[in-house]
Amino acid sequence: MADRNRHLRSADYSSLLSVKPPAVPSIRPGRYGIGAPMRAPVRVAGSRQRPIEVWMEKALERVADWSAGLKLAAAVTAVCGVALAVAGWQGAARQLGHEADAELEQTSITLAGQLGEQISRHVDVLISFQGLFRASDDITRSEFHEHFETLRVAEKFPGMLAVQYGPVVSDANKDAFVAAVRADRSLRPQGYPDYAIRPAGRRAAYAPVLYNEPMTGNEAAFGYDFLEGGVRLAVLERARDTGQPSTSAPFALLQGGQHPTGFVVRVPVYRRGAPTATEAQRRAAFVGLLSGVYRASDLIAHLVDPAVTASYHVTVHDLGPSDWHLGDPRPATVQLFDSGVDTGPDAAGQDRRGSEARQHVLDIGGRMWSLHVSHPPVAWSWQPYPLSVLGGGLAATLCLVGAMLGLSRLQAAAARLARGLSRSAIESETRLKAVIDHTVDGILTLDEHGTVLTANPAIHRIFSRTHEQLVGASIGELVPRLALSKSGADQSRAMTLRLLDGLTCEMEGRTAKGQLIPLDVSVSEMELESERLYVGIVRDLRERKASEAAIEATRRQLNEVDEMQRVTVQCAPYAIFVLSRQGLVLSMNPAAEALLGWRIEEIVGRQTLEIFHDPEELRQRARHLSARIGQEVKGLEILSHYATDNGVSASDWTLVHRDGDKLIAEMNFNPLRNDNGEIVRYLAMAHDVTARRHAEHKLQHLALHDALTGLPNRNMLQEHLKAVLARSVRDSHPAALMFLDLDRFKKINDSLGHHVGDSVLIEVAQRLRSAVRNSDIVARLGGDEFVVLCPVITSPQDVHTVTEKLMAQFREPIVIGAHELRVTPSIGVAMCPEHGTDASTLMRHADQAMYHAKNAGRNAVQVFDPELDRASADALQIENELYHATERNELVLHFQPQFECATGKLVGAEALLRWRRNGTMVSPADFIPIAEETGLIVEMGAWVLREACQVARRWHDAGRGIRIAVNLSAIQLDHADVVDHVAEALNRSGLPPSDLELEITESVIVRESLRAAQTLERLRALGPHIAIDDFGVGYSSFSYLRELPVDRFKIDRSFLSALPHSAGDCRLVAALIAMAHRLEVGVVAEGVETKEQLTFLQDHGCDEVQGFYLGKPMPEEAFNALLQAQPMTSCSKV
Repeated sequence: MADRNRHLRSADYSSLLSVKPPAVPSIRPGRYGIGAPMRAPVRVAGSRQRPIEVWMEKALERVADWSAGLKLAAAVTAVCGVALAVAGWQGAARQLGHEADAELEQTSITLAGQLGEQISRHVDVLISFQGLFRASDDITRSEFHEHFETLRVAEKFPGMLAVQYGPVVSDANKDAFVAAVRADRSLRPQGYPDYAIRPAGRRAAYAPVLYNEPMTGNEAAFGYDFLEGGVRLAVLERARDTGQPSTSAPFALLQGGQHPTGFVVRVPVYRRGAPTATEAQRRAAFVGLLSGVYRASDLIAHLVDPAVTASYHVTVHDLGPSDWHLGDPRPATVQLFDSGVDTGPDAAGQDRRGSEARQHVLDIGGRMWSLHVSHPPVAWSWQPYPLSVLGGGLAATLCLVGAMLGLSRLQAAAARLARGLSRSAIESETRLKAVIDHTVDGILTLDEHGTVLTANPAIHRIFSRTHEQLVGASIGELVPRLALSKSGADQSRAMTLRLLDGLTCEMEGRTAKGQLIPLDVSVSEMELESERLYVGIVRDLRERKASEAAIEATRRQLNEVDEMQRVTVQCAPYAIFVLSRQGLVLSMNPAAEALLGWRIEEIVGRQTLEIFHDPEELRQRARHLSARIGQEVKGLEILSHYATDNGVSASDWTLVHRDGDKLIAEMNFNPLRNDNGEIVRYLAMAHDVTARRHAEHKLQHLALHDALTGLPNRNMLQEHLKAVLARSVRDSHPAALMFLDLDRFKKINDSLGHHVGDSVLIEVAQRLRSAVRNSDIVARLGGDEFVVLCPVITSPQDVHTVTEKLMAQFREPIVIGAHELRVTPSIGVAMCPEHGTDASTLMRHADQAMYHAKNAGRNAVQVFDPELDRASADALQIENELYHATERNELVLHFQPQFECATGKLVGAEALLRWRRNGTMVSPADFIPIAEETGLIVEMGAWVLREACQVARRWHDAGRGIRIAVNLSAIQLDHADVVDHVAEALNRSGLPPSDLELEITESVIVRESLRAAQTLERLRALGPHIAIDDFGVGYSSFSYLRELPVDRFKIDRSFLSALPHSAGDCRLVAALIAMAHRLEVGVVAEGVETKEQLTFLQDHGCDEVQGFYLGKPMPEEAFNALLQAQPMTSCSKV
């Protein structure tokens, strides 16, 4: 043992650092194979060639053989690759040739079809003119011209120079025919004084050109005789005899031009109604000829696509008549069209191959046309595609051969490198020994019994032992866990088993003083000259353990902090995102999942925050931020600016939920910095404020919009109106304000319910909005009042146009469920600056104009007039004073007498209200409507009832008891206390109820039929008489009148005004009197103003009369005098 130890020390580790050939591995690394660098036993240098060197030489010889083989394979590959490339080149050229031939075939077929179709379309023009002559025997020049213009021949049928018509004219009628043409002034005021049949001379018949469209450019053909000329005459005869369009041979056009070759198509015109079944019948019925003149080049050039002529040479020739047969003289071939780009081989003097040209022969109205399409022969082998195939094959061959030669050179270079490495191996061993001696890890070698053979300086330091104390010591003394059994027979086996089982990396070692220290131990087995040895690597873990303990303590503290942060973030009610500097989502909490619908694992590390944002909003914010900071900002760069900008606080962002729904979130962004102050992350927090923002928006909307119709309300209208008026005054642009009120809308609400009324208002709002411009404003002030504001108008005619559109919206009924409702508006218009420059004045004037329209009969438009303002002021003054009229005793009653028609006896009086204002009587027409509008009519009507009953009571007490008639207005009749007012008047006066008559307007009864009938029943129960006033104007139902508690009808004065001169009015009044008597009610005729009217009523049995002819309304004193002075024995003028 001691000798072995001395040998190892003298070797100084050199025997442990040699490398063994890969073919004979003998080291089995331990579980923690740190000892791999010392695993190959070698012989001491200088004795003889080592096995590794022999193995290396043989390996290098094999590499040289492989390199030579690769060079030979490269040569074979080059030959085969070139052959395949050439074959592919020729195959690609043949493929291109086949494709070009197929394309030429398809192009020629397409052009032939298009040519036939184009000729058919042009012939259809002549057929349409033939139909014109078939429909009428006499087609005038203007009709022919109008038909030509209608067809738009010049625009739709290029190449067609003229459409001509020549009638057959006998020689006897020639002079008359020419004279008639010269005198024809239907299209030219001067006629055609120079018209003549050409060529001149006498013939049995002529077919001169009579109609020539267009005349401009075709003057030379005007008067030309179709029957003159050999070839063209044959075409005419063929068309005449066959009844089919006939095409002429090509000829030089009379119109001239750069390409003068043309042809004509003849279409016969037969006598209208004549039989044309046989050739003889067709000749007998032939009366004229239609001719279409064509410039061949223009007609054909139009249908040939320039893209085709760029690649192909296209020509069209006339080969002669279709009925030509072999043996007949061959007709001359005439070229009709040449594409002008001769790409064919003829120009180059080459032979044309069959695959490079196609020809089609078409029958065109009895002529054979040849369509020839060709292209030059092409050297397909030198086209890009075959050349690319050849080049690709050669390039691939070149690359493969190059790779093989490169690999050969690489193998040679590797051999040279291996030799160099072998020479440097000894130098590497020396350097490795120096590394081992100076490494911080301890390295030692053991024999199979666990005795220490060698140790580096690090082992001395770790175990605090000298070299003498280590070498020869047992491993169990240094590492107690590795102690072996003392049974020599079992020691080797025990060590082997422990190596096979694996050693724990961390173990405790014992120093010279017996102190236990933590170690990291790795053991590997090796063989040195057939002797089993072990290499151990030992690392002192004392400093690391101390660091780990400190780190563990710190980690526990950090974990506690992280746990608190995690719980805080997880339980936070708002969404939290941690972003990378590029915007990638690194973390998000459950609140973010709930807010946006994405699972954490779908987003974290995979998506940027951009997936949640509205792209348009990001672009808008980027533009605004770019403008603010003066540099371009794109995409998510905006977030970093928001995070680092101290002037930007939390703001609203539009986020997109996973399901596509958008929500509004209040977000703020903050940077996360490292110890150096550098931004490493961003923190974004979001809180859903959608409901709150919608509620705020709804409140703002409701504050400025009508809740029912969604239109702007009064507040919003005021804001717009102020802005419009300011701009109108500043820019001198007039503006218009229109007040619109629905007529009788209250009736809809009262009769059908407010839900129907609301639906009507919504429909009206939609119609008004659709009738105006986008710049105009439609608002609802409340109830049935709407306003239309036109910010800019150019003239008063614009206002008229707008109001017409608004009125037109109400011409169609409004259908709500089962109800079809007719609604009309009254519109008042005020203009700025003409009618006011401030909002209050303009609205007041428009309102006044609207009320004037309503008072004028409704369903009308009224533009404000200053007189309306004054009238409104007067009406307001009257209204204010009317409130105090009763208190001031300014109301008085006048009485108009009523007489029995047959006897002239005074039987009653109608009480009429008058107002003495400032000593002047005010007309009832001026204050009664105001009283009804303000509701004062109820109070005033009660006063009239009381006063009238008092006066009648005094007449009754004086022995002059007569009936007193009092009018009840519609508002009084609707009032709940009307019955109480009548009862109170009767009770307070003591007047017998039979002396009181209540007059109700017929229109009130018709409008409020059910409620009026119920009220009349209650009034009738008190005892007074009931009379229907203005009878005949309310369209009452006879069956309904029969059921009413009515005692008397008062025929309206409008029916008496034309008596007895109007037969219609006479019949109507007589019928009304007869109907009243049939219903067993009395009749009173009011408005009797002439003797003739009174006589007519007496003759037709009218019961009572009243009117200015008999007595005007008078004060009580005058009426008392009338009572005292009469009895009347006959009806005479008072």
